[in-house]
Amino acid sequence: MRVEVLVSTMNQTDYSLVEKMRISTDAVVVNQCQEDSVIEYDYNGNRIKWINSTTRGLSVSRNICLSEARGEICLIADDDLEYVEGYAEIVQKAFENNKKASIIRFKVLGIEEKFKDYPEKTEKIGLLKSMKISSVEIAMLRNKVAGLKFDEYIGAGTRFCMGEENAFLVHSIKKGLKIHYSPQVISGLHITSSSWKDIPAERYFISRGAAFEAMDLEIVHLLIIQFAVRKRNMFDQSLSVIKRIKLMENGRKEYIAERGK
Repeated sequence: MRVEVLVSTMNQTDYSLVEKMRISTDAVVVNQCQEDSVIEYDYNGNRIKWINSTTRGLSVSRNICLSEARGEICLIADDDLEYVEGYAEIVQKAFENNKKASIIRFKVLGIEEKFKDYPEKTEKIGLLKSMKISSVEIAMLRNKVAGLKFDEYIGAGTRFCMGEENAFLVHSIKKGLKIHYSPQVISGLHITSSSWKDIPAERYFISRGAAFEAMDLEIVHLLIIQFAVRKRNMFDQSLSVIKRIKLMENGRKEYIAERGK
């Protein structure tokens, strides 16, 4: 199965990003900038499709990538990743060993500082665990996710700045797809200002409420309550659990209004 990296980036002025990310497979790069153009070129025997686009929004970029992808296995990528040597073989082998999996989560290590803690053994991922996955950890079988899209009302570049990958995974599970975790490292991540730590607290919780609503689950209010309690130590402690719940409920309602326009 051929592996393809789907990269979302902005304002690149040359094609050096592919080398910086240590991409050694086919790739689709969507560079949101001030022009619309497409170029395909060979990079060390691999097909690179570079799309300059005047569109805006991370989910829009990811959807363009998906629509242009050709590989049987697609990796979701941002421009602050560096892939490890042999990542394609790691991913291919994981799918060979997990025949039921349509989507696999892998380890991504922080380069400058720690990114996440990971389990040491393979495991199946259900609804709640899918909400803790970052987009850069995801590999998926393209034919299995056909018809699914990232919600363009949420994610970086929109009013609601997060959660597009989690909504995508929840809808994947609702479609009947199986998500597994495989404890292999596929890349390193440069920790940047995209971290939640640099998002104002109120905007964070409003965006999280919108993302929960985008999942279209009957338990949305329960999800909001448990998140407010579980994340009560996040940000300034003067922001009470009740206030966090109210912010997420407001975000949920604002998302509904935005979609209804």
